[in-house]
Amino acid sequence: MQSPTGSPSRLFVITGCARSGLGYSAQILTGLGAPCGHEVVFNTPTFEMGGTVLWPPTLAGDASWLAAPVLGKLPAGTVVLHQVRHPLATIHGLYASGFFERVSSHRAFVNDFLPETKLGGPLVRCMRFWLEWNRMVENASDYDDLVHRRVRVEEFEGSTVCETTALLGLARNLSTVEGVLGGIHAHGRAADRHDMTWDRLPAGSLRDDVVEAARRYGYDDAAATGDPVKRAAGA
Repeated sequence: MQSPTGSPSRLFVITGCARSGLGYSAQILTGLGAPCGHEVVFNTPTFEMGGTVLWPPTLAGDASWLAAPVLGKLPAGTVVLHQVRHPLATIHGLYASGFFERVSSHRAFVNDFLPETKLGGPLVRCMRFWLEWNRMVENASDYDDLVHRRVRVEEFEGSTVCETTALLGLARNLSTVEGVLGGIHAHGRAADRHDMTWDRLPAGSLRDDVVEAARRYGYDDAAATGDPVKRAAGA
């Protein structure tokens, strides 16, 4: 049953890799009547306290990349919105921020759940983080008691937002959605890659896996990358 003005009928989590515009989507859903925190429920202090999740009654959802490792512990019926952003934009954002070049609780969190991100140079670590963190969220689709949907942040507008609110139990028409979108700065949504290109990523099996995942997530430009011999052969 959908509510035209009330609260969502389902809890929800927006998650994916860091630097995927999760806060942007949280603002949109909050503006449409689905109060969504940004790392309010799922944050590093939560895990430092033993992983006890305290869900404020004022929130229907939380947008947090830190939720990915514990999706299997969510209440039955929770909606998991797996949000992806173009890998080149995301990897650039991680790399430019020095994510793996400074000591931080966020870096330690990733290293704990993905020990392989302790190896290689900063760019390789960013690639691995994007790939494996999104795979972790993908695995939530195996949980029968959760509702799993994937969205590309670059397309989180218009009818896609209407479909998302309907999934949460809220009826919002296109004009209402567009009104809310008009008041929110789209920082983090754009596929701004600056000077990051596919060729700048170190060649090898890791880049191949990133390309394959990008194609699976619907980023068609990834089909033009990879081994030029294989491309010429139509492989």
